[in-house]
Formats: sequence, structure tokens, C-alpha cells
Amino acid sequence: MAADILSAHGLEVILYERKPSLGRKLLMAGRGGLNLTHSEDIDSFIQKYRKRAEILGPVIRAFPPQALREWCEGLGEKTFVGSSGRVFPESFKASPLLRAWIKRLERQGVRFMLGHEWRGWRNNLLVFQTAEGKTEINADAALLALGGASWPRLGSDGMWVDILQKEKIKIAPLQPANCGFFVDWSEIFSKRFSGKPLKTITASFKNNKDSGEIMIAREGIEGGAIYALSSLLREEINASGSAVLYLDLKPGLSLESLADRLKKPRARKSFSNYLRSSTDLSDVAIGLLMESPERTMLAHYAPEKLAALIKNYPLHLRSPFSIERAISTAGGVIFDSVNESLMLLEKPGVFVAGEMLDWDAPTGGYLLQASFATGTRAAHGIIDWLRGEK
Repeated sequence: MAADILSAHGLEVILYERKPSLGRKLLMAGRGGLNLTHSEDIDSFIQKYRKRAEILGPVIRAFPPQALREWCEGLGEKTFVGSSGRVFPESFKASPLLRAWIKRLERQGVRFMLGHEWRGWRNNLLVFQTAEGKTEINADAALLALGGASWPRLGSDGMWVDILQKEKIKIAPLQPANCGFFVDWSEIFSKRFSGKPLKTITASFKNNKDSGEIMIAREGIEGGAIYALSSLLREEINASGSAVLYLDLKPGLSLESLADRLKKPRARKSFSNYLRSSTDLSDVAIGLLMESPERTMLAHYAPEKLAALIKNYPLHLRSPFSIERAISTAGGVIFDSVNESLMLLEKPGVFVAGEMLDWDAPTGGYLLQASFATGTRAAHGIIDWLRGEK
């Protein structure tokens, strides 16, 4: 994004990429339709960045979701708003957008140097490792956009942390974001339901809620409803060693209506069949109830007590999944280490953008929007820097 803006202003731009092709993580995001941004009002949008809302607010407002949609359409890719308010290209893919983008950058004179892995500085020269050996580059300004540490096979593995820390740049530890969590399932539950979705539930944690779907993994849980709360859950685990997520397994029914259904005679049905016929709970939800420490007593619960458990099922989370399998990364270069233009205070003329910075956000378009917006902010910061403006 920065290369697009800088080259459009007539500057000589070279983009160094460690992988043999461009935009691998963008293409991965495109497998889900490429959720570019979200259509909600800007104030609500900015609040999704939680602790970083005040810092990122001006950056997002300077390049808001509507500007991103117009930029996308300027590349020939029209956008649409989905039923959940999320914004996608009409092609529902990343590859057409990426191809059009690269062509425009080439027309604007941007040069691409693939297979160049950044290794830091030597006497203020940028050092890159290539298949042929090391090469050193002198630049009037540089932008680091090296990503976090999730999906490292796509290129972002967090190796830059040590390089910047040696330059006395403060880094918040990289942590998994939009991730799953380990749960101590029984062997029976894990074998039977691994890979199965728990649909139409509401997940709650400390007055924060999200509705959607949870996917049962062999060793825990993941899915959209979990990702939305993952930052809060991770912080709780960091502070106290574990977290309890509460699930409403039947959000479409009130507690009273559910209790009334559970007052129906059980007759000769097994407890599982009774739950299935009286409440229409899925096999996964029933299996989850059977994971309760009091599973042997559930059949003897009063209807009101059993309904309360179904509406507020406690799920004990042990720890987040590894950062390698997370969708995104929390932590990174702290904002006290950069100025308003995202230039490193310890390295004048060097700017930082994207997931390298210490922010995180839920899925839903907020991740890409902030990456585009910080790239835009850094590009204008570089232009001002080269003009000698403060």
C-alpha cells in the first residue's frame, strides 16, 4: 500500500520480499473470500481495536473503510456488503485484486526484488540475504512491513524482533490472536467430535458476547465466536493461568421456555435422546454436556437447573493454540517507539506498518483495514520526511 502511494507521488520505490512470490498472506486471506473491511459506523469500527482504539483511531479515520472500498474498485474489483456487514470483493477472491495491484505498481515504476530476506543494518545500510549472498542497500527512507509471527510458512516469522531489540527499540512480546484454545476433552469426546461444528451458539466472557459457530478440535476449540473473544481470553489466561468461557447452547430459547420443554416426560428414552427430542440440541452440544464434571447427575437435575446449564455452560480453557496456527499476532513494536507518522524514534527515516505494530483486532475486516491504513499513514510520513517537514 505504501509502495502504491509513494510511487504515485513520483518517488523511486523498491519492494523487497523474502519469498519467491508476492502477497502470500493476502492470498491466504482470500481463501475465505477476502474480508477487506466492515461496513459498520466508524466510531463502532474503531472501538474494535480496544486498547489501541485511541491510537489507531486517527489512522483509520484518515483512511476509512469507504476509502479502502474505493481504492479496491479503482483496481477494477467492485465490492459488496455481506449479510453480517463484512465487505468483500465481488469476485470473492484475492488473486484478481493482487494481479491488478501488481500491474499498477509496475506501471508506476515500482521494482520488485524477490528472494531478499532482511537481516538488519550495517552502518545504516539495509542488509539482505539472497541465494547469491548478502547485499547492502542505501535508501533515503525505508518501511518495514514484516508481519507478525502467525502462518510463518507464508513469510512472517517474527525474526525481526531480535534485530530491532538490538537497536534498543521496545517490542511487546508476540502472542497469538484470533486463535483457538486448548481444552481437556475426554478421549471419547475428542475422537467422536473432532472436526465437528457447534453451530448457532453464543459465547460470553466478562460481559462480552459473540454469536456464531465453534469448531471442535482434537485438543480444544476454535472458530469465529472464539476468535472474537480471543484477546480477552488470552489476557485472562496470562493473568490467572486459565479462563472460563460460557456458552449458551440454545440462544434461540429463553431460560423459561427451555425449562418448560425439559418438563416433558422422559418415558423410556435415553437421556441423550430425551435431550435431542425435547430441546433439539445437536449431538455435539449433547456431547459437550456429557463432558460436565456432573455428567452422571444430569439426568436427575430439575428442569430449571438443567436449562440453566444449557444456557450458561462453563468451558474451561487452558491456554491459546500456538502462534504458528493463529490467524494473527498481538504484540510488536510499541507505539511509544514511533512518532505519529510511524517512524522509529531510534532509527530516523525508518518506518513501521501493519502487524509489526503492537495492536490486534478481531476478524471481520479489522485486520486488513488497519494494515492498509497504517501503510497509508507510513507512506505519507515518508513523503513528509523526504521533504524535510516535521
